Amino acid sequence: EGHPIITLPYLVLLKLAASRPQDVADLSRMLGLAGESALGQVRRAVAPHRPDDLEDLERLITLGRLELEASDGDGAP
Repeated sequence: EGHPIITLPYLVLLKLAASRPQDVADLSRMLGLAGESALGQVRRAVAPHRPDDLEDLERLITLGRLELEASDGDGAP
């Protein structure tokens, strides 16, 4: 349709830079759903541009996966 798009690694970089509460929430949900290949791409993009955020990135991945498991396990959102 001609709409501009941004790939997940660069969307993550932009949201890490913005660091608003909604961006952090978005990141945990997106990263929790991402497969290992996509997460590898995200890690490779974040490492050179925002190395201080790598630890936070891993925490957001873990949080997103935990949220996904909780919503799958008991039907709660």
